[in-house]
Amino acid sequence: MPQDLLREMVEQHGNAIYRLAQRYTGDRFLAEDIAQETFLRACARLQSYDRSRPAGPWLFRIALNLCRNRRRAAREIPVEERFAAEADPGPGPEHIYLQQETEQELAAALRSLPPVYREVLILKHVNELSYAEISAVLGLNLSLVKNRLYRGRIMLREALQKGENKR
Repeated sequence: MPQDLLREMVEQHGNAIYRLAQRYTGDRFLAEDIAQETFLRACARLQSYDRSRPAGPWLFRIALNLCRNRRRAAREIPVEERFAAEADPGPGPEHIYLQQETEQELAAALRSLPPVYREVLILKHVNELSYAEISAVLGLNLSLVKNRLYRGRIMLREALQKGENKR
């Protein structure tokens, strides 16, 4: 029974956990490690999981804590290693270059934000969580989540504009 529950969690939330970790760290290999470790920790703590509550926020909280711990340990990953864009075989090289450049600029702008704003932006716009889900993941009240999203978007816009001015 616990194995079935864990399998269901991996199938349902595995990609979202990986995307969260990839956006947070900027390193797809590290993101894979974090995603795997998230489910290993979930497996170890399955008896303490309240099955009447949704698994998503619980898993996101585990993954986010792992991301935070890795960031503390690494004390920042170089910009060059962030958000390696996967090549799409359809578009031409110009499109791929511009897409990679845009993703790198976004990644750099996102990484320049304080973690409290970066986290809510990743959870909302990358993982597409609702305000209530973000509130549950981060253990914050709903108004604080909304406030951080609002301020984070403003800070992200300003960081992106600064990047454009440097060109």
